[in-house]
Amino acid sequence: MSKAFWCVSEYRDIPIGSIIAIVSALIYFVSPIDLLPDSIPVLGYVDDTAVVAFVWRMVEDDVEEYKKWQAKNRKTVR
Repeated sequence: MSKAFWCVSEYRDIPIGSIIAIVSALIYFVSPIDLLPDSIPVLGYVDDTAVVAFVWRMVEDDVEEYKKWQAKNRKTVR
């Protein structure tokens, strides 16, 4: 989806809220400040996993819409 959005500039139906959610999740994931420090074995990654899962649920419909658009336009983005 990113290549169609950035390089090809054909698909522009990504809601700004989804972009903000994805960027925020990435920032949280790489940030050293967590609710549960990553230094705690196993539990340290629970909050990161929860954030990624939450954001995926938020943007899943947008990904499906992109897949429909791609199938309709018969575009294969590599």
